[in-house]
Amino acid sequence: MTDEELKIIMKVGKIAAEARDAGAKMIKPGVKVLDVCEAVEKMIIERGAFPAFPCNLSINYEAAHYSPVIGDEKVIPEGAVVKLDIGAQIDGYISDTAVTVVLDDKYQRLADASKEALNAAISNFKPGVSLGDIGKVIERVIRMNGYSPIRNLGGHLIRRYELHAGVFVPNVYERNMGRIMEGNTYAIEPFATDGFGEVIEGKMETIYSAKSFVPKGLTEEEKQFLDEINKRFKTLPFSERWLSDLGDKEKVEKTLKNLVRKKALNSYPVLIEIRKGMVSQFEHTVYVGKDETIVIT
Repeated sequence: MTDEELKIIMKVGKIAAEARDAGAKMIKPGVKVLDVCEAVEKMIIERGAFPAFPCNLSINYEAAHYSPVIGDEKVIPEGAVVKLDIGAQIDGYISDTAVTVVLDDKYQRLADASKEALNAAISNFKPGVSLGDIGKVIERVIRMNGYSPIRNLGGHLIRRYELHAGVFVPNVYERNMGRIMEGNTYAIEPFATDGFGEVIEGKMETIYSAKSFVPKGLTEEEKQFLDEINKRFKTLPFSERWLSDLGDKEKVEKTLKNLVRKKALNSYPVLIEIRKGMVSQFEHTVYVGKDETIVIT
């Protein structure tokens, strides 16, 4: 990575962190999920970047991937455990970060478990260290606090225009996961739960991304829709809300579903803890330098 690229990475990290912290202050009972997410996304744009993916505001047993849809009326309930997950990007250089806000003190230790695990992982995140050993650190801290890590969620390598770039940073010990490489950017995101420690896909899909090829069988209207998606987002995730200028809610949702069915788009279901346990998450993006690992968010 060049010095100029590192400057951009540091900038998008700072922007995402500022938006995350401002969004966290908005999380209160009765507040619309849509209002929080749109405020966070607007903040990122006003600071000269663009959201790297739609703002996620996942509540209680929702672990990840709940992003409000067009006209969403969902509100934050009393006593909730709320995960705010957001990223920023400039020219495809990406940051990714998350925070948990608890609205009932009895869940504070659950939130602290994932936060402590994140800090411990960062302290051990150095070139040459086994990613499986990072998972071991995360798992140990979360279990010491009396909770379970979510084993089928974790962090990831980040490359330009690739939010999830094929390398997994586990939240439990796993063998043969490879080693941390100098010069790379990683997201580390421990999830803790008072449930079983596993997520499944829910029925609702609120986030999409374009595939790297265009399949056959698309109508002209679908091709035009897909062209607009590729022009705006390339391969990065997006929300139906970001396409509201292309038609009303019914048209946008119908076209997206058709493009998913015809395998032109990926879709990302809301992820739910298998026993509907409460879930907490904290996340930072780090850059692994030769002499130090820099937390950019």
